[in-house]
Formats: sequence, structure tokens, C-alpha cells
Amino acid sequence: MMSTKFQGSQVKQLAVISLLTLLAVTPVFSQARAVRIEVPYEFTVGSKVLPAGTYTFSLSANDQGWVEVHSEGKAETRARVVTRLGGPSEFQDGSLVFDKTGTTRILSEVWIPGTDGILVHATPKGHTHDIVMSYSGGDTSLSGKAAFDRTCSRCHGPDGAGNPRADKFFNTTIPRLNSAVVQSKSDAELKEIITTGRRGMPPVETDEGGFRHRLPPAQVDSLIAYVRTLKK
Repeated sequence: MMSTKFQGSQVKQLAVISLLTLLAVTPVFSQARAVRIEVPYEFTVGSKVLPAGTYTFSLSANDQGWVEVHSEGKAETRARVVTRLGGPSEFQDGSLVFDKTGTTRILSEVWIPGTDGILVHATPKGHTHDIVMSYSGGDTSLSGKAAFDRTCSRCHGPDGAGNPRADKFFNTTIPRLNSAVVQSKSDAELKEIITTGRRGMPPVETDEGGFRHRLPPAQVDSLIAYVRTLKK
């Protein structure tokens, strides 16, 4: 049998270890677990439809069975957590996944940095996914021309006047960005096409670290400004 003195020493050591562990862990749990993302289109959370805008998505501080949605500090709505999605994920900077059916987008997954993914809605079948990423750590400094060269020139041509090879591959005449038809569109119309796609054209995406995602809002604006310079 161990001596009373040795048992007391063990108890003291365990108490110190427990205290150090508590001090080390407490700051992690006290940090706000949230991600702030600009959503470029109308979307649904639960039964509420929210307009395009910048929102903060966070785990409820009082009950982590809910994801809260805020806009400019105002509580908009919340969604019940269906289950946690194992990580780590490629969405390390934070992202949202939407189930898209027709023109309706329902918030499906929330990926907050430092946590597993959170499933808040599951559409059984007959839908596609739209992904919007947080760009807090991404490169948003690309010029309009650099963004164009990286994303648009392959199909629309280096000067926006078209690419015969792309026309042949897709078996269609891809719109000429320098044409009066394209240039007559408003900035808002061009932004909608770039962020959500149009007919056979998917949303404009770029590749960073092997993962494709949509352009940050600042790059979309720069890209539109550059497209304006292509006018005949």
C-alpha cells in the first residue's frame, strides 16, 4: 500500500496539472466561434428568407445546438444544428454551403474556423451546391486584369473578343465581352452573372491551393471595371 505522504504528493500534482489544463483550455472556449461572409444572393435559413448581404454566423453562446445569424449586429434568425461534420476541411478559412434547387438557395452547411463543420439543413436529392468562402486570409489584391486573365480569358479570349477554340469546344458562340450587348448591361447585371452564372455559364471561379471558389466581392468589382475597358 502506498504511504499517505506519497498519496498526498500525487493529489497535489494532479491538482496542479488540472489547474494548468483548465487555464490552457478556457481561453479556447471563451473565444467567439464565428465567421463573417458576404453572401451575394438571397438565401433561406430555416423558414426565413434573407437578402444578399454580409452576415455573421456563430454557434450560440447559450446553446450550441443552434447557429445564429447576425447582420450588422442585429440578430436575423437561427438554425438548429442537425449534426457536426468531421474535419479538418478544405474550408479552413470558413465557408457556407447552400443547397440550390432552381433559384432557391437554402443554407446547408456552416464551416467556422477552428470547429468541425455544422449541418443545419439537408435536401434529399435533386439539388446542386453553391459554396461561398470567407476571404479573410485569401488574396483579394488581384487587379481587374489579373482576375480576368485567371478566370475569363480562356473562354472569352485575351481581349474579350472571343476564342474560336472555346466556341468549338462548347458548341456555341460564347458572348464577346467587348460587344455592345455585353457592354450595355449594368454593373449589377454583370455582377449577378459573375457570381451566380447565366444559362450555360457557371459562376466565375478561381483556384487557390487546389480548391476552386468564387471571386471575393472586391475582385468582382475590379473585374467588372476591367471588362469596361474592353469596349469596342
